Amino acid sequence: MSNKGMIIRECEHLNSARRVLEGRIDCDMFFRSICGDLLITGMEAGNKEMVLSLVRACMEKRDISTIVLTSHQELAALIQQDQNRRKSGAVRVSWPAEKNYHPFYGMSAQQMLRFVCMTAEEMGYSSMAGQVMIYAAAVLNIVSTEYPVSLPAVVKLLEEDDDFISELALQQGLSNVIADNIRANHEAGIVFRRLLERLEEIFENIYVTGSDTKYNLQSGCKEKLDGMVIYASSGSQRIFNAYLKEEIFQTLKDVPKIRILLDEMEFADENDELMRYIMQLKRQGRIELIVISQNVKESMKGNADLDFANVVLFQHGTPAATEEISKALFGTYQYHKPMPNAVKPPALLFTFQRAVNWQIQSEERLRVRSEDLSARPGIFGRQSDYLAVKTTANNNIYFIHTADFLKNTGYGLTVV
Repeated sequence: MSNKGMIIRECEHLNSARRVLEGRIDCDMFFRSICGDLLITGMEAGNKEMVLSLVRACMEKRDISTIVLTSHQELAALIQQDQNRRKSGAVRVSWPAEKNYHPFYGMSAQQMLRFVCMTAEEMGYSSMAGQVMIYAAAVLNIVSTEYPVSLPAVVKLLEEDDDFISELALQQGLSNVIADNIRANHEAGIVFRRLLERLEEIFENIYVTGSDTKYNLQSGCKEKLDGMVIYASSGSQRIFNAYLKEEIFQTLKDVPKIRILLDEMEFADENDELMRYIMQLKRQGRIELIVISQNVKESMKGNADLDFANVVLFQHGTPAATEEISKALFGTYQYHKPMPNAVKPPALLFTFQRAVNWQIQSEERLRVRSEDLSARPGIFGRQSDYLAVKTTANNNIYFIHTADFLKNTGYGLTVV
């Protein structure tokens, strides 16, 4: 074998460490076959039919409850229609067309007071926060003697005037201090009512004022619902996400593990409570996390922990964005290629030609480059774009035709 042939063979052997192959699978089969955390990122991550297929696969497992937090009403509508068609009562969707959520149900008075304080800061009532908190604590004390603390229960009581509320406190056998805190803080009572109106606005996409459904994430998991879908968009995303963090915290007191699916979830900033808490739970293995975003680094405000057992990487808006995510997900490898090296022949030989000696040259390359996912020439014209897939099955990365993945082909994952 020539020197060139030997070098080419050696390069092929060394480059096999990249462990990248071509495969074929459709999204339905893929979502049913994987287990563990999943990240889907890239332009096609916005494909609602694909996300619906993923949600359906999660809920059909019936292993743990799945909580879907989405910023897309279209996805909520698709899931609702799918459930109506299947006549399944094991999934509940909370969105503007079906406002069935019960805010603060099952939480303590102290937890609710925290959100009253956050809302006061947002609305510019910080100077009155002390008085408002005294009044609010008294009201919550009265409510808790008869009912579980919740937003509709407190709103209902505050439809009455302060004299009625203070008399009710005495009738319930509460101390005179509580009644006095109501009567002596009339102005704080006015502000507290405004704060509750604002809280109701924050939940307006999933909650009807005064609605006492007794349904939230905690009750849904206790009922062992297969899935709970929340249209998680609010006029105050910071407060709404902080609430969801508390809800998930309370839920995990009652069940050992849940699955959380974030479909382009909106986070307030890099210190968003919900984002930081969810990533903490993922590291602790207390949740199975699925993240879907057209650009995960942007949506997670640069704080994304990209250590996911299963990955689907579509092309992003630019090659640079694709390769930035690819490097974080799949890393690099040493690429080896043959290079000619011209040398002078021995002096005893009379020739004007130089001998060509081939040698190996190496460079660091991404395991998945942007050009790997681009359409390639084929017998019948240019083939479709590719996506890159990694699973827990092995250490390989598979390139799959995007068109094949996004339709029901019935293929399992096979190397071609």
